[in-house]
Amino acid sequence: MSSNIRINRICQQCGSEFEAKTTVTQFCSDRCAKHNYKARKRVEKVKASHDHTKVVRQRSLEEIKSKEILTVSDVAKLLTCSTRTVYNLINNGTLNGIKFSERKTLLRRSDIERFFDNALQPLPPRPEKPLDIKQCYHMGEIQLKYNVSEKALYDMLKRNNIQKTQRGKFVYVLKSKVDQLLNPKIK
Repeated sequence: MSSNIRINRICQQCGSEFEAKTTVTQFCSDRCAKHNYKARKRVEKVKASHDHTKVVRQRSLEEIKSKEILTVSDVAKLLTCSTRTVYNLINNGTLNGIKFSERKTLLRRSDIERFFDNALQPLPPRPEKPLDIKQCYHMGEIQLKYNVSEKALYDMLKRNNIQKTQRGKFVYVLKSKVDQLLNPKIK
């Protein structure tokens, strides 16, 4: 079945003008048709991937909503905030967290709901004495003065419950506490 009609069309892939023999021809050549087909398939794959991601995200949120005991990362997803914010709320006493192990902190859903009930009544923060920077060493100074590695220094400070304060990019510790800890002759 040949056709005698000739129609000027514009290729939907490359945009060039060509002479078509039928009224439904969309592409100037087989090459443009194949390129367009691959582009359509690529778009379909990306759309399917996005849809799958949405389903997984919704499923994980539904699983979190059904749990009674939540981890810190679950609470962060539920409240749409960072895990650091959740840890700060626990340390301030705003949220009740249970330290299940050294690496795992758990929270009850009822405590989180109670947190929103009491949100209108702000809790006073725990009083923490700010350190005077003039009476402090920063961590680098301590490492140089006492020839201690960074890990050993952090472990010693943590083991002896010595208060640290961060100002900008530096972490400061009281000179008197560090001298007592690392130089036993000074008491």
